[in-house]
Amino acid sequence: MATIHFLNVLEGDCNIIQHDSGRTTVIDISNGYNDYDTAEEIAVKNSQIRKDMYLRTQVPSGKKDYKQKLTPDNPIFYLKQKGIENIFRFIISHPDMDHLDGIKDLFDEFKINCIWDTNNKKEISDKANSGGYNIEDWKFYKSIRDGKITPSPRLTYYSGNSNLYYNEDCIEILSPTSSILNSCNEKCDWNDSSYVLLYTPPKANGGHWKILFAGDSEDLTWDHIIKNHSEKVSNVDILFAPHHGRDSGRNFSYLDTLKPRVTLLGNASSKHLAYSKYPETRITNNQAGYVILDISSERIEIFVKNFEFAKDFKANPKRNWSAPLYNKFHQAYSIGKLNA
Repeated sequence: MATIHFLNVLEGDCNIIQHDSGRTTVIDISNGYNDYDTAEEIAVKNSQIRKDMYLRTQVPSGKKDYKQKLTPDNPIFYLKQKGIENIFRFIISHPDMDHLDGIKDLFDEFKINCIWDTNNKKEISDKANSGGYNIEDWKFYKSIRDGKITPSPRLTYYSGNSNLYYNEDCIEILSPTSSILNSCNEKCDWNDSSYVLLYTPPKANGGHWKILFAGDSEDLTWDHIIKNHSEKVSNVDILFAPHHGRDSGRNFSYLDTLKPRVTLLGNASSKHLAYSKYPETRITNNQAGYVILDISSERIEIFVKNFEFAKDFKANPKRNWSAPLYNKFHQAYSIGKLNA
């Protein structure tokens, strides 16, 4: 039985996949700290720009604010709480700081077998506490990317690449291609350099679940995916919405193919989610806290941290389901399931 943890990490991304193989994949990190804070980390935590992140809500107009942004998850503590000691692969979806926030402490605390990264050419200034993030994390990442340090083997996979381990773990890279990455390097625009990953654990009927991790991908990526992989991404079960679910003036026509049964929207600094663009059912971190997907061949059961959200979600007149039940193992409330 596989499990996905979609963490509420302030203004970034972090997803954890516990595979049936026993391996663990972590995609991105944000709001990650260990027990020891350096002077740089203390300065970042005390900065006004960081404090302001806790106060910005991403709940759309007309939706209830469950104030989960005030209590974000720390992925390092969360992984330890779940008893995870080794990370088989750490995937850096793309080189923005809200996806690298805590990378140095993550490598200090865990054995990580390999890193997935792209040959991007991004640079940022050495301005301390730039953007509310720790510049030491950027320096650590850049040292890995540039080959100055090798805490784990760094692998640069692209769409179409494959190997035994991630075939066994049901992961396929749909984007970027090398040409998409070259375009991003030329334009110094990194969202379309994001890994877009299709995760397809088996279903009981001989088929496969379709779970799509979209990074911060934008139109260039989706033009490629719809042109080359439309059958693979049609009628997905779970979509991790691109760019945290932000409305960035983008083309949403790709959703006509995806038609997700459930869309998960993360946190971002923008106060405008493209909430209404996505078909129901939609769940945001700021409503639900962390979201856990418990996956078997027969069903995907969905759990959330926040009881008030779970109660209101199940009581919606469209559903009128029974009160949510607490699952002690996941430390979360069940709000429903997708059947195979």
